[in-house]
Amino acid sequence: MSDARLLYLNDVSRKFAGFNKENSPFVILGIPMDITSSYRPGSRFAPSAIRDAAQYIEFYSLRTGIDMGEVGFNDIGDVALHPSNVEENVKRISDVVSYFSEKGKIVVSIGGEHTITVGTASGTSADCVISFDAHLDLRDDYLGYKYDHACVMRRLSEKGIKIMEIGNRAVSKEELEYARKAGVPFITSWDVELLGYKEVARKIINFTEECKRIYITYDMDSIDPSYAPGVATPEPEGLKPTTILDIVKLIADKRIVGFDIVEVSPPFDPSGITSVLAAKIIMETSAIIKSKLP
Repeated sequence: MSDARLLYLNDVSRKFAGFNKENSPFVILGIPMDITSSYRPGSRFAPSAIRDAAQYIEFYSLRTGIDMGEVGFNDIGDVALHPSNVEENVKRISDVVSYFSEKGKIVVSIGGEHTITVGTASGTSADCVISFDAHLDLRDDYLGYKYDHACVMRRLSEKGIKIMEIGNRAVSKEELEYARKAGVPFITSWDVELLGYKEVARKIINFTEECKRIYITYDMDSIDPSYAPGVATPEPEGLKPTTILDIVKLIADKRIVGFDIVEVSPPFDPSGITSVLAAKIIMETSAIIKSKLP
């Protein structure tokens, strides 16, 4: 692998659930970036915590009948990141992701703060992003900075990528105005409860009808803190993990080019339950995608 895009890719000794299967369709990439966290920092420790937690959950998916122990993952390591330059890091992330995406791999990125998704989604050349998040992340800037984790969906929208958001319940007036102006649909966590997962999935399917390359991002604060307490910016009244995965099972198809898990903060997760849940979501999402591949 002599491609210049891999200059900032570092190997890691601990692999995701111990996997290092090079012929797997799934590539695991750690992105320990934690620069703009505004409340509870520590997401830089999430890739290693989630890798470790993945060793202790079952690999067989009852939801799909897929044994991820047989499919495996190719854990390629972590992106080596600049300690303070977010724009530089976004470029590095995009470069590494694009290398593997162009080879037809489904890149599974483990953050890190949500800002990484500007790089991961761009690196997969996604034209549509489905975001599960408590927040809209549509601010033009946060405290004067445009590459803050509160601005990630705004930056993607400005690139012309279609976005739909699910599970939102913490927004600003500015974000609501931009969502209306730019045509960014969102479904609140309360509406998900009211409508049910099948109707939410139908709305997403309609939204993605003309999409060619779909990317999914899981901000773990989309999930209620009772299930995922160890996140950077928790918000009550969130989604159930089962609801999210049932939605994804209905919307996923061969157009999914990658997904990420972001905003787990292990220092605020003393029981480790949030990292375990993140590992489970990676396993189940991968099994769902695998079940839809030709």
